[in-house]
Amino acid sequence: MKNVIVGTAGHVDHGKTCLIRALTGMETDRLKEEKKRGITIENGFADMIYGDYNISIIDVPGHERFIKNMLAGIGGIDIVLLVIGLDEGVMPQTVEHFQILKMLDIKKGILVFTKRDLVEDEEWIELVEEDARALVAGSFMEDAPQIEVSAFDNYHIEELKQLIVDNIDDRLLKSEAKELFRLPVDRVFTIDGFGTVITGTLIEGTLHVGDDITVYPQEKQTKARNLQVHNEAVEAAYAGQRTAVNLAGLKKEDLERGSVLAARDSLEPTMMVDVRLEMFDDTERTVANGSRVHFYCGSSQALGKVVLLDRELAEKGQTCYAQLRLEEAVAIKKDDRFIIRFYSPLETIGGGKVLEVSPAKHKRFDEKALQSMEIKDHGTMREIAELVIREKSAGFYGRAYFAAKLRLSAAELDALAGELAAEGRIIVVRRDFLIHRDYLQLIADFSHRLLAEYHEENSLSAGMNKEEFKSKLTQKFRLPDARLAEELVGLLAAENVIAAGAKTVALAGFEISYSPQMEAMRQRILGLYAEKRYEMPTVDEVLKTEKDQNNARHIIDALVAGGQLVRLNYQYCIDRTAFDEALSGLKEKIAKDGQITLAEFRDMIGTSRKFAMEILEYLDEQKITQKVDDARVLR
Repeated sequence: MKNVIVGTAGHVDHGKTCLIRALTGMETDRLKEEKKRGITIENGFADMIYGDYNISIIDVPGHERFIKNMLAGIGGIDIVLLVIGLDEGVMPQTVEHFQILKMLDIKKGILVFTKRDLVEDEEWIELVEEDARALVAGSFMEDAPQIEVSAFDNYHIEELKQLIVDNIDDRLLKSEAKELFRLPVDRVFTIDGFGTVITGTLIEGTLHVGDDITVYPQEKQTKARNLQVHNEAVEAAYAGQRTAVNLAGLKKEDLERGSVLAARDSLEPTMMVDVRLEMFDDTERTVANGSRVHFYCGSSQALGKVVLLDRELAEKGQTCYAQLRLEEAVAIKKDDRFIIRFYSPLETIGGGKVLEVSPAKHKRFDEKALQSMEIKDHGTMREIAELVIREKSAGFYGRAYFAAKLRLSAAELDALAGELAAEGRIIVVRRDFLIHRDYLQLIADFSHRLLAEYHEENSLSAGMNKEEFKSKLTQKFRLPDARLAEELVGLLAAENVIAAGAKTVALAGFEISYSPQMEAMRQRILGLYAEKRYEMPTVDEVLKTEKDQNNARHIIDALVAGGQLVRLNYQYCIDRTAFDEALSGLKEKIAKDGQITLAEFRDMIGTSRKFAMEILEYLDEQKITQKVDDARVLR
């Protein structure tokens, strides 16, 4: 079955609770005070199965004193019932609730005129309905259907049920991808024998019994011990369902309304949020830069300061970009809708859309920051994804991070990243880390400068030690591990920025240029190794034959890099021609006899046991041969 969330909104005492009772047979006022005073204080919830749909209905408070409770429950709804009592018509909280609904970007609504049994004056009914139509003109409810009902005698109740189903747009139903699981907490309590239980509306994803859960922003780890949906035990709960979760290992004090249950690493607790801020058309309040406000998003509430990024003052009806700097952490996501209320007196004045969670602190009127926010506000998902990857490349984040950041399933992120990578806009490093092409260029520019300086200072060196180069990359770009540095070396080589050997790294196309004096030294060293053949001198012994030992060392390294010498280990190098002859003879011997002993190899190349052992150990290390008992065989 498909799961749908229906919310009610409207003035106090216009019959929202009675309407829900008529639709579902359930009583949503559960508090003694609610029943005593006849008004809804906390959000109430009821369930209705109709056709192919599980419909969860949220009964929100209408009284202005309980607006904060209403805000905690109304996020994530698919359809709103704007309830207007025919006996009173449009009232102050009708208007305030509707302004809030517009800010929450709800797509579908129905005008429900209640208490039809109390009103006989048709002209009055017509005036009420005209006022309601004037209220919703130009909004998402401008063409909304309307219906007159009575909870007292069930007049048009069945028709309203059908109207709700007829207005469900399946394209707006929420993703059930498991990795997107998110459930804002609106109640926390304890049940004897079970422990801590929370309730909330599962607004995204899927949750199964036994799943690992992180509680945000506290970042506490727990598991779903038991689940209930529609007051029945279930093995899984899905997006759009009112859900009760029995949490393992947590006390009631460990979380509160405003906490969010979500998949591990899927949320970033934040005290700073980039937003598009929209002021209500009818508010008389203004928001100046630095104004304190009450911030509401999902079930989260926090005080914060508004930093206006593109103006000095936000006035009624205006839309602007701002950064909210909160006084406590909240757990929210990109594209979540929020409401703000004036600090004092407490009055709802606007809201908007979350553009970025945990952004950098922006300077006011920063053109680059404003351009970024414009793309996050109005760009395509492809444009937003490329921008976010560019901005976050320095963190070397993996696919899971970007999926959560962009509010995408793993499959959706993979498809998008594949397209961007195919076009060369982003680079996939080690099959998981995503960086932008522009960031790779920063790494390339740094590498070019680093190696150019090295070559200038070490003109006879074949290149910088590879491990030293990787260490400098790691330090400069704060790489999370050495394997990432190794892959970046490969990427830079593929981009023809560097030439990477087994031990050294140089600029692509770099060649050692020898002066006549250095060329003479090169020939002397090469001649010495050619003369000694298998009676190899140590590197230190060769250096002692030259006055300029620093450049002599560079020449030895260059001869190894150029292939004229083979470096057996840190002590010994061998003439390439002599090495090739020894290797050829060894292979012929093993091909003939199946193996070769150390003594046989020593006698074959006419040297001492010591030097023969150095060569054989090198061949073992290079996996050309392997030792079996007292002999060598080919691998």
